[in-house]
Amino acid sequence: MKFGYPYTPPRSMTAATPEHRWTWDRARAAGPAHCCRPRAVRASRWASLPWLWLAVIACSEEAPAPSAVREAPVQTQEPVANPPVAAPQPTGNQLHNPGFEDKLAVGFMNVGDGWGFIRGTRWIGFEVVDQPIHSGRHAARLLLSWQPGDREQPISAQGAIQEISPPRCPDRLAGWYRVDHWENQSDQTLLYLDVAVAAVGDPRARDIVIPDDPELHPDLDNYQIRYYMAGLTEPYDPVLNMRTKLVREGPPELGEWVYFDFPIKADFQELWGAVPADFSFLRVFFEVRWEEKEEGAALRADIYYDDLFFGFDEPPES
Repeated sequence: MKFGYPYTPPRSMTAATPEHRWTWDRARAAGPAHCCRPRAVRASRWASLPWLWLAVIACSEEAPAPSAVREAPVQTQEPVANPPVAAPQPTGNQLHNPGFEDKLAVGFMNVGDGWGFIRGTRWIGFEVVDQPIHSGRHAARLLLSWQPGDREQPISAQGAIQEISPPRCPDRLAGWYRVDHWENQSDQTLLYLDVAVAAVGDPRARDIVIPDDPELHPDLDNYQIRYYMAGLTEPYDPVLNMRTKLVREGPPELGEWVYFDFPIKADFQELWGAVPADFSFLRVFFEVRWEEKEEGAALRADIYYDDLFFGFDEPPES
């Protein structure tokens, strides 16, 4: 029988004799403590029945003592503290919106805000388009062009950039690009397609870049790797804190999606002798650029990026 308070007596109790009803009313008036009293205490009213005493004695001889049932096991050794739980390891893609499916408004960059571009006259933002795409519904389009009558500029770049702060340096840099138009009328002008990663805020930056004289550039706070995927015929290292790899020589293939995949962590170790650590953030570039432009020489590059990956484990090549 389940007890509670207030409690409505069962039909058998309400239909009992006046003497029994008086017994119930007195118990109910005593409150919950009395109503919920163990059955053994309230059974005294049945003490005059000899057959019930025999049943109680028989049960008490067969059933184990309640204290024996509830007795706690004996501890034979001191309790062992739980081992420390290891922090979860980062997995997967660290880029936000890697396929540009969120058709966002692109603006100047801040760490963790997603795609953007760098403040400055040399930089041009990109647009999110519906066609052509590698998968999904959108891709990023970079259109870099100079035609007669435009303002001359020796260096210009257009790109999709993200700044992220993973707990350690990712393993892979991968994705897809497509070139639908490529024009460079000058052998002097360097027009190229590249992806790059810069480690910003690594306290070892000066020692890594200029180990013989780290005080030569006291404001140096980053070092980077750039992969040339199309446009150049030989390596090009324009700045002190950059190491490069020439992935493909000459102009790109046109009208086809091309997959790239670089072991960025291993390449930092190979080219710089160190893997980025304790950095403030990693800046990732997917871009097209010109440098050392010849005056009056027309150029144009129409580029698309989609399904980008910068993260841990193996990138999905699909």
